Amino acid sequence: MRSSTQLDLPAGPRRSLEQHRGPSGAGWRSLHLFALLLGLGGLVCALLLPLAPVWVQRTTVHWPAEQPVSTTAFFAPYRPAEFRAEFDCAPLRTGLARPGNTTVFATVPPRSGRDGLVLTASGGGLRLVLGQRQLELPPPTGDCRLEVVSRDRGSAVTFNGDRTELPGVLPPEVFVFTTDLPPFAAGGIAVTARTYSWFATSPTAVKSVLVAVAAVSAAGSLVLLAVLAPAGRRRLRRPAVGVTDAGVAAVLAGWLFIGPLTDDDGFAMMTVRNHDADGDIGNYYRWFNASEAPFTLVQHVMRLVAAGGLDPAWLRVPSVLAGFCTWLLVSRGIVGPLCPGARRRVLRPTTAVFFLACWLPFGLGIRPEAFVALGTAAVTAALLKAERSRAHLWWLGVAAVATGLTVAITPSGVGAALVVCVFAPRIVRLLSRPGPAAQWLVVSARVALLCCAGAVGVVAMFADSTWNGVKQASLIHHEFGPSLGWYQEVNRYAALLGPGSWGSAGKRVAVLLVLVALPLATACALRQLHHRARMPRVPLLAGATGALFAALWLSPSKWTHHFGVLAGLGPALLAVTVVLLVRAGRRTRPPQQVRVLGVVGGCGAAVAAALAFTGPNSWWLHSDIAMPWSDTPVRPLDKPLLWLGIGAVTALAVLLLTTRHDRSERTGAEGLVWTSAPAAVLATAALASVVVLLGSFSAAPLRMGDRFSVARANWLTARGQGCGLEDEVEVLPLASQLRPVEGTAQLNGFAEGGRPPAEPELRSSGPGQPLRPPGGAVRGIRAAEEVWTSRATGSGTTGSLTTQWFGLPRLRDSQLLAVWVNGRISPGNRLTVEFGTGSGGPVRLVGARELRDPPPVDLPYDDPQHGRNPGWRSFGHWRLLTVPAAQIPAGADLVRLRAADNTVDPQGYLEVSSPVVRDAVPLSRVLDGQRPVLIDWPVSFLYPCRTEYPRVSGGTAQSPLLLVTTPTGERSMAFDPNVGGVFAGVPLVSHRYELPSRLRDAPGVPWGRVYAVSYHHARDAYRTTQHRQQIGGAAGDPGYPFPGT
Repeated sequence: MRSSTQLDLPAGPRRSLEQHRGPSGAGWRSLHLFALLLGLGGLVCALLLPLAPVWVQRTTVHWPAEQPVSTTAFFAPYRPAEFRAEFDCAPLRTGLARPGNTTVFATVPPRSGRDGLVLTASGGGLRLVLGQRQLELPPPTGDCRLEVVSRDRGSAVTFNGDRTELPGVLPPEVFVFTTDLPPFAAGGIAVTARTYSWFATSPTAVKSVLVAVAAVSAAGSLVLLAVLAPAGRRRLRRPAVGVTDAGVAAVLAGWLFIGPLTDDDGFAMMTVRNHDADGDIGNYYRWFNASEAPFTLVQHVMRLVAAGGLDPAWLRVPSVLAGFCTWLLVSRGIVGPLCPGARRRVLRPTTAVFFLACWLPFGLGIRPEAFVALGTAAVTAALLKAERSRAHLWWLGVAAVATGLTVAITPSGVGAALVVCVFAPRIVRLLSRPGPAAQWLVVSARVALLCCAGAVGVVAMFADSTWNGVKQASLIHHEFGPSLGWYQEVNRYAALLGPGSWGSAGKRVAVLLVLVALPLATACALRQLHHRARMPRVPLLAGATGALFAALWLSPSKWTHHFGVLAGLGPALLAVTVVLLVRAGRRTRPPQQVRVLGVVGGCGAAVAAALAFTGPNSWWLHSDIAMPWSDTPVRPLDKPLLWLGIGAVTALAVLLLTTRHDRSERTGAEGLVWTSAPAAVLATAALASVVVLLGSFSAAPLRMGDRFSVARANWLTARGQGCGLEDEVEVLPLASQLRPVEGTAQLNGFAEGGRPPAEPELRSSGPGQPLRPPGGAVRGIRAAEEVWTSRATGSGTTGSLTTQWFGLPRLRDSQLLAVWVNGRISPGNRLTVEFGTGSGGPVRLVGARELRDPPPVDLPYDDPQHGRNPGWRSFGHWRLLTVPAAQIPAGADLVRLRAADNTVDPQGYLEVSSPVVRDAVPLSRVLDGQRPVLIDWPVSFLYPCRTEYPRVSGGTAQSPLLLVTTPTGERSMAFDPNVGGVFAGVPLVSHRYELPSRLRDAPGVPWGRVYAVSYHHARDAYRTTQHRQQIGGAAGDPGYPFPGT
């Protein structure tokens, strides 16, 4: 029975195009000539786009804006393209008149180590430091004037009419505009700095016309390709949707909610969200906000999606739709045609298992790999269809469009072009078929039309970017990295086999099984077993899959999430290889050839499966909460003997089944005993991976109940009932300090000392109102007035502590008693909160609560051979332990601490603070009170309601007032100048105060941190102006002056 999904009848006896009703011979020649001109015209228009003229918007920063007050000024990149500073005599003389060393003007904070401009006055003279050069200037005389001008080729300093050239001295880095002079004296300073404008471009009318012509020509090319090789009249059958399709769709729909975050979801979405401010898809957090051009196709699609909302589930819809389309292409367009005669009721479910095993770990989210997988599957399916269709030129055109668009997605999209290279000999044969006009004209027209259709990729890449912009973005990416060579591809596999979320068991299964299937299919092809199995085109699929691995070798970064490009051809190869093994075993006589294949393949598949499940079921940050096997191998699936046993049992079962038939029937199945083992191991490992993924990601939110989980947050935000992670986080601002009222502290081995971290003072104007710093400026406070330590003379001290009694007010339900603690409490030491009452006489003890650190949930990998690192847990940091109001005994109006230090190891000390009362309030009240809020890239995807982020545009970044980070704190690439962190100025010009916080009802679960930022100067007190200029696509600002360039 024919598959209902085949839209074309077999090619049958060929007829020349002249036999079709259509134009005469002269008409065909004219049509081919028109096709040639159209194809060449569209191709030329597309190729001209990188160099086409554009409008560039140049931004100039001016200081002072109104009053000359010191201010933050975060430039991205740190150096401007042009810089000019002018000083009248008044500020220079005022600086010299002040005692000591006076900073007249500076672009970097003192002792920052950055290459800025610093002009100081002291000892009757002026000193100008510009980068690494220092100039001593004489005292100003007469009507003096100082001018500093810097450009990419060097700088010049003019003072009292004397000009000093400084060749090679670059414009200064700018993080602040600061002066020690009062505003009335600094009025004679004027600074202008033009930022780099590589990416601030928009199409001119000429370029817009080229884009339109190229796009229309590509569409026209597809039409002409269909006309030049018509499919003929036929009845189209609607593709049948079966139970397997419904199952795949249901799994993907559920995975949309419960599936894991990727490490780049937040990063990728911020590049999209900032487009409205900057007009470009920049990297926002790092790389100087360099453009992602030319690979921005998916981001522009996500811009349209984000216009409908920022809920994570909604933003995941495109990747899920891409996944389902990939499934249809894999099952209908690749596996079906490559396995003729296979029973669909067996083939489809088998393919579905492999597809889900390869797609689920990688395909969900904002990253582009799911779309590359779709594109490569579309290219392969179209090229396979072209060989068996009368409308072969049209299918080649579809493949060309799919190739161009896939290449425009991401660097690994070049795999689609490599797939075309695998099919190149067959494409040449199809293009060389005789036509109704001169052969040179026919072939030239066909090639031109295909190139024009494929040039849509160039249109997608350069419609809103330029050659210079792409070149400069590439140079910045290369300078900061990661930029690894092809010979360092081993780093990707080292990460895949590592113990963290980069190498989770599900990801390993998806890659390692394909790596087993690829040599198996290749070996079958080399021994011609694919012909005996009546699957002659298997080498094409093996070559196409190998091309994707080759594309990964060429990509400059070596992250494991790039393996997601295999989610299209990988499952197709696995399914086809299983069918090939089964058929080869049945049809190969004598079976000697398949014995080695079965033994080696079975052992290889068993080792790959065990190695895959040796990895933890670990996922990115919050997706790992409550995850089974997150810190251990997926036991017992990590045992090689288990998988060898599955292969052996399968072979034995096949042997027993074949012995029921007579010898003549048995002979043809002897080889199947051998090849069934690797086929069974591959299929079972994939099925086990799918079960583990779906089971564990379903179990995790059930474990958490009404507490935070990614699945629960996705479900609530999709229903409009929540704002993601911020709904589940509580901050603990200081409510009141407690005063000692009875007795004195009894110290035995303890002493007063220790320094808990300062925290921001925040207050609200009323119940439910946002928390803001009093007076508008953030300042740090010490919550506890008294602190005691047992390591005043070193960690080898033991002893005991009993504090004085502190007055305890009646706490509201939303309040709690809190103590700062440093050092290890358990095992070995002890810390207890005792409650008493003193009403009517001596203090009477009414209850006690022992304080302990909550059991950790973020555990390191439990290596099967070596276990966990013995020193993995650190107690050498301050942390907050609390007693909820509900656990305070009734009638208690006094509280004290009792501590015992009984250990002498390096972490066996205790430092404790006096107790205080804190409020537990939602994080949203802090976020509402301090704007803009910089939410770090690993977690920003989980804050769909937050739109008050610092804008990055025109070469500058706003100064954030609040930071929300990962559990590791401020160690973010956004603040790291070594990777071009856009907000590298924040730690240089501010103090950050962490506000204690916790995940609601989830002790021990690290959620992140929140910091209030206190700047040393005013924020962003400069003004900017813009003007447009028309330039060519290869023109514009020169490259950034990195050291050594």
